Amino acid sequence: MPMILSSPFKSFNVDSLSKRWAAILLILFVWGVSFWFQVAPPGDPDFSQMLYWYQDFAKAKDPYLFMDQHPFSTVFTASNALYLFSAMFYGFFLFLCGQFYFVMYVCDLRKVPLSRAPSIFFTRVWWMILFSVVFFVPVLFLVSILSYFVLLWIPAFYAMPGLVFFEKKDSFTASIKSFSKTRGHKFSILIEITIISLLFFILSAIVQKILNAGSLGLGLVQSFLISYFTLVMARNMGKRYHLITILPNLY
Repeated sequence: MPMILSSPFKSFNVDSLSKRWAAILLILFVWGVSFWFQVAPPGDPDFSQMLYWYQDFAKAKDPYLFMDQHPFSTVFTASNALYLFSAMFYGFFLFLCGQFYFVMYVCDLRKVPLSRAPSIFFTRVWWMILFSVVFFVPVLFLVSILSYFVLLWIPAFYAMPGLVFFEKKDSFTASIKSFSKTRGHKFSILIEITIISLLFFILSAIVQKILNAGSLGLGLVQSFLISYFTLVMARNMGKRYHLITILPNLY
């Protein structure tokens, strides 16, 4: 099967659905939650004391004595733990919203009434939740030590959501089948992911340079970028899944 590069820039038309209002409502909802998390997150997002503690710990001649005199609990508070928990919940929220948009978009591509999207999503989303829970720790570990490997790993799972939602596979079977279905597509998927990710980071960097740190304006724009690019990536995934599954019928 030849490598095909679909236009990643078409993925930016997130409001282009047969029911345009549904896409607009979804992005406004995600934007609202993201804005709340950006400007008033639960807990304490300041981990600077932990960094100072680690620097002093690294310099200590007797690590055990240092930990006895300066317990880690003095710099890692319950508020820090609450923030980490809420950040994980927020990331999971974005993941689910992206998957819901994915279902809506694939329904649109396949001329399935958009009114069926919620039932398709809520009937099968539990497999996606199970997959994300099981693989959360390994992926987090890989991101922390080998972030570039994750970029190479993602294309292999690009067809998995479609296999779960539209072909009614369990998440583990879908993961295995996704490896074979993305054969000939993995490199082009990686290119598209890289283009979209680079645009997000470039725009985020520009916004952070222009707007004051901690301002409502920065929170408003940054939260919009996060929300918008979440749906952009989901739309790209839906387009690629549709392309992968119709290609065998073209030959």
